[in-house]
Amino acid sequence: MSESLIQPDDIRNSLDEESLDLFWQFITERQQVWYRRVIEGRPSPWTDDEILQEYRFTNVYRELDPGTQYVIQNILEADASRQDKILNVMLYRLIGRLETHEYLGFQSLETFDAAEFEEALKHRRDDLEETVFTGAYMVSGYNQMGSSDKVENVAALFNEITDETDFFDNMLSTESLEEAYKLIRSQHGFGNFLSYQVLVDLLYPVDYYDGGSVLSFSPDDWSAPGPGAQKGLKQLVTEFNGFDRLDVMRWLRQNQQQEFERLDLDFPYLETKDGNRLELSLANIQNCLCEFYKYHKILHSNGRARRCFRNTEARSYDELRDLYEGSPVISLPNTAE
Repeated sequence: MSESLIQPDDIRNSLDEESLDLFWQFITERQQVWYRRVIEGRPSPWTDDEILQEYRFTNVYRELDPGTQYVIQNILEADASRQDKILNVMLYRLIGRLETHEYLGFQSLETFDAAEFEEALKHRRDDLEETVFTGAYMVSGYNQMGSSDKVENVAALFNEITDETDFFDNMLSTESLEEAYKLIRSQHGFGNFLSYQVLVDLLYPVDYYDGGSVLSFSPDDWSAPGPGAQKGLKQLVTEFNGFDRLDVMRWLRQNQQQEFERLDLDFPYLETKDGNRLELSLANIQNCLCEFYKYHKILHSNGRARRCFRNTEARSYDELRDLYEGSPVISLPNTAE
C-alpha cells in the first residue's frame, strides 16, 4: 500500500466489536455465495442466510459484477486511446446499462456527435421500447442541462464534456487519484458516488497495457467513501479520535487476513492470473461498507433494500463462467466437477 496507517491501535480500539465481527462475517458469506454458485456449481439457495437469499447485494469483489466485467472486456481492452476509454467509461457508468452501451457502440472523441447520440437513445427508448438507463442508483446533476427529457439532458451533458478536450488530457496528467477524482467530480451529472465508480474502472489492469491501466495508480492509493460507505462506517466506528474515514478503510484493507483468521472465517479469495491471492482492495472495502450498511439495517429492522434477488432473472452458471473466464483481471479456481 502506498500510505502507512495512522494510529492503527487507536483505530482498532474505536471499532465496535460486534459490528466489526458482523462486517467480516457478512462479506465472507457473500463471497461464499458467489463461490458456491460459480465455482462449485451448486443450485440455489447458496446460503442459509435469509437476508442474502431475499435481497440483492453486489459482489464483494467489484470486478466480479457483470457490469464491471463489461467495462473491462469491452471498453478497457478496446483498441482505442486512453482518452476515448475515459469517455466511454463515463458514458457507460452514467447510463448504467451495458445493453445501452452495446447498442450505441464504442464512442470516439473525434467523431462523437451529440445529436446522433440523442437520436439513438430516443430510438431505443421510444421506438424499440427498451429501458435506456439503470434504476440501480441515482444520477444527479443532468437536470441542470435545461430539459425535462432525461435523454436530452444526458446528450447535452456529453456534448459539453466532449467539447472540453483538455479534460481528458488533464485526467492523464494528474499526479494523484484524488486529483483525478476531483476532475471527474467537476463534470455535470457526476456526483460523489458516480465519480468514484468511474475512477475505479480506470485502474483495472488489462492485457491491452500488458497489465497496466488507463490511469497509472493503484486502487489502494486513495478512496472516496460514498454515502452508503459512510453509513457503513458509522455502524463500525464508535468515535473518530484523530483519524478519519479513509484511515479506517485503510485499517480494514490492511488487516483483512488477520481479521478473517481471528474469527476463523474461510474467505474464498480470488487469484490473479499469476496465481497470487487477490486481497480486497481499498476500492473493494469501500464497496463492502456500502453493502454492509444495507445488510445491517435489514438485520436490525431499520429498513429494507431497494432490490430483491430474483433467481429467475439471474445469469446461469454457464453464462457466469464464460464471463469470468474472459477476464484479464482474475483467474478462477478449477471448474465444478
